[in-house]
Amino acid sequence: MALSLSEAVTEVRDHLNEATAVFWSDAQIEKWIKTGTRIASSKGLLVEADDNITLINNQLLYTSSDEAWLADCLEPIYAYYNDQSNKYKGLIKIIPRQIGNVAAFTTGDPKYYCFFNRSMYVFPLTSAAIVTAGGTVSFLYGKETDDITALSDEYQHLSMDYALARAKYRDHHYAEASNLLAQFYQDISFERKDKVMREQDTLDSFKIKATAGRGAQRA
Repeated sequence: MALSLSEAVTEVRDHLNEATAVFWSDAQIEKWIKTGTRIASSKGLLVEADDNITLINNQLLYTSSDEAWLADCLEPIYAYYNDQSNKYKGLIKIIPRQIGNVAAFTTGDPKYYCFFNRSMYVFPLTSAAIVTAGGTVSFLYGKETDDITALSDEYQHLSMDYALARAKYRDHHYAEASNLLAQFYQDISFERKDKVMREQDTLDSFKIKATAGRGAQRA
């Protein structure tokens, strides 16, 4: 079961064998838990969320001024266009250096998206008709947060491990603290590889290799 912040503090105190604040204050432990959560969410992409961009007429770039959630967005994973008539279309993700290779478009339905510096680019430009219909682009993305309740219960121990390491440093138990921190970063690296990096969504994954006729490989 996922823990609240106060329950996580209690868990850390159990490991420190200090049920009530004597050497380590609750405020210190809470700060360390929040820092550990921020590292886990940003380095490990372990917090996922979904939100929408409401398309604006003739607008290419969307920032947190348009949609507040973009301020916490780290990595968009998937996007689809909803024209509000029960028709949905997946968008193709491109990277900044590909923008110059995108042909000039007239306004129309979104086809590509690009994320750079906490800003989302949607191509081509939105038409007035799409705005009138209430068109949106929905995103699944990795999110930065310091809220431990946003972490699934299987990842919450990471934030508490970080807090425990910082507590040991404060108590001058440097070797133990260093070991805990090393394990913390190793676990984040493992979880990112296991959760994120193994899912490769390239166009080649959808191509069917030729099995006969012109261009087919011969045995």
